[in-house]
Amino acid sequence: MTESEQEITLGSHLRSQRETAKLSIRELARQSGVPASYITEIEGGKKTHPSAEVLQKLAKVLEIDTADLFAFIGVTPSQGLPSVAPYLRAKYKLSGGALREAEQQLNRIIEEYDN
Repeated sequence: MTESEQEITLGSHLRSQRETAKLSIRELARQSGVPASYITEIEGGKKTHPSAEVLQKLAKVLEIDTADLFAFIGVTPSQGLPSVAPYLRAKYKLSGGALREAEQQLNRIIEEYDN
């Protein structure tokens, strides 16, 4: 079987990206905070569905799009921008009418900016 005929897996893709970045498994582990043994298991095909958090950490260090890695575990990132309500709720502890009012104000600003 030629290299082009081999199935591309999360592990083989991760290994390829790591080698392109000229990083050892230990160095990737050090920079990402993901244990080297766990990275080895992913690359070896023993771990086929690591968490999105792990993939985000690895993608950041490898300077690749997280969507590339998410696709291997069946996660499709949402398209477009998320609603501002969860941010306002978490950051400023807004709720109810205050949350709706702040969200409406921000949406008006965004609409004005888009025009």
